[in-house]
Amino acid sequence: MSDILRPRAQRLMAEHGLDAIVVAKPESYTWATGAPPGVASFFRRAGSALALIPADTGRPISAVATELFAPPARIALGEGNVLTHPDWVETADIRPWAGSDDSAAQLTERAWQAAGRAPGFARPAAFDTRLAFARLVELLRREGLLHARIGLDLDYWPVADFLQLQAQCPQPVWCDASLALAGIKAMKSSREIARLHAAATLAEAGMRRAIEAVHEGTTRDAIAAAWKAGVADAAAVRGDRLTGQWEYTTVGPTPWSGGGPVRRGDVIKFDVGCLVEGYSSDSGRTYTCGPARPRAREIMRALCDAFAAGLEVLRPGHTMREVHQRATAAMQRAGFARYTRGHFGHSLGHDTFCEVPPFIAAQADLPIEPGMVLAFETPFYVDGEGGFIIEDQFLITDDGAQAAWSLERELVELG
Repeated sequence: MSDILRPRAQRLMAEHGLDAIVVAKPESYTWATGAPPGVASFFRRAGSALALIPADTGRPISAVATELFAPPARIALGEGNVLTHPDWVETADIRPWAGSDDSAAQLTERAWQAAGRAPGFARPAAFDTRLAFARLVELLRREGLLHARIGLDLDYWPVADFLQLQAQCPQPVWCDASLALAGIKAMKSSREIARLHAAATLAEAGMRRAIEAVHEGTTRDAIAAAWKAGVADAAAVRGDRLTGQWEYTTVGPTPWSGGGPVRRGDVIKFDVGCLVEGYSSDSGRTYTCGPARPRAREIMRALCDAFAAGLEVLRPGHTMREVHQRATAAMQRAGFARYTRGHFGHSLGHDTFCEVPPFIAAQADLPIEPGMVLAFETPFYVDGEGGFIIEDQFLITDDGAQAAWSLERELVELG
């Protein structure tokens, strides 16, 4: 099942002058089709799996997939909406004749003949982009889009593959659809929202376990291991499909070194996330072991004020740029007059990294809309004092921003 909200996609494609979008990034293919891209996508080359998204909501999403991974695509999109090309993996389906007395070789030959394998057929070393693009041309012709304006996720495409596509299929006007895709993906389906919320819930369960592990003399790695164990236990109890987890935990006055054994007064910064079915959460908190030093308190007061200022406008009716402006101004009012940060957060979703566009940045005029899931953060990394962060994952609703975590945001002195 696709997670694309088709009316939103139609509107944004119209704004960008696109008749359709073709996505090649494996993660985007799964988002568009609801099917896995297959092992050929491990090569990170365009063509292993392609999804065609027409602007016209009356037309179906269709795909080009390898033969090996065509069945789940056909289940997701319909039998007639998937065209295939071969990869390097040799297969045969002998199930229709499994009860016969024929040998394995005879059954295999029968299966290949029934599948229409031509004499002289040979598999490519991995997969052949020319064959994949030829199938894409068939889809475009069938959908009446061969001479249309087609957007591509060009922030993914290798130059060699794009040049091959242009040479093989010169009829369409090929355009960069990266911004349009980011805008479409920014609004989440109900399934995506559920996965992201589950991922955040698991990460917070791990945080509660990690907090219990903080005491003088413990190590950064022991604290991180406690977080991971807490996540694993919560996933087992809840039955969530945990597909990954990551953490950036630092201890002590150097934000980038990880840190050794915890000492009294040390700052402990957590920036953590869990993946549920490929969807990554992202949240963070800052603590100290015992009483905080005066400078740590000063920094965290400023970050808390900046977070509160940005959160006031993290709601429909405002833009991401306004959130950035409010948070920056609050930091500067607190005495950090030259404080500047490129972004104060980002969208969340299904990708190679938890930080995906659009970003809460000074250049972002994108309106904040219900249905978005955003990570909003106010971090500061100060060599000589430590790493500091307040970060929450929010579901944007008609009434404002709904936090996924319940842990308090202020600096907490542990032990």
